[in-house]
Amino acid sequence: MNAWRYIPGRWWIFAIPHAVFLVVGIVILLAYANGLRAPDTWFPVDEMLFLGITFIVFPPLFSAVLLLKIRRGNIREETLLRNGVPAEALLLSMAETGTTVNNAPEIEMELSLNLPDGSTRVTRHRCFVSLLDLAGLSPGDRLPAKIDPGDPDRLVVITSKVVRESD
Repeated sequence: MNAWRYIPGRWWIFAIPHAVFLVVGIVILLAYANGLRAPDTWFPVDEMLFLGITFIVFPPLFSAVLLLKIRRGNIREETLLRNGVPAEALLLSMAETGTTVNNAPEIEMELSLNLPDGSTRVTRHRCFVSLLDLAGLSPGDRLPAKIDPGDPDRLVVITSKVVRESD
């Protein structure tokens, strides 16, 4: 499961860099207001003015776009978990992708999906897996999954609920 969750009480993780950029931007604009100018160049606006405005405007704008994108992905995953068709996935193989987020590695799994209509489909799926869950995964494990009824390639694999052959 890939959902990113906000950790309550960790607002300062976003506030500190934004405050630094805001202060730097204000200092640059104050220097510009007091007569500091860049030498004449091809740039249509004075570089100091542009740099000050950039330091103030772009960090919060970038953060807002990033958080909205992450939230949109979380909403899709939550909707799929709530409304998706339950299926069973047989883990055929898995490989590292080299990406980690918050020490959770991304893995690419080759899965054989047993669909509710009785058919079987082999697909590849990438997801971030907790290190605790990763230690318990091995080829041959059966994992619960939820599949989008309209697009069987969109799925969520629940890696924390492994079913072993001997269970």
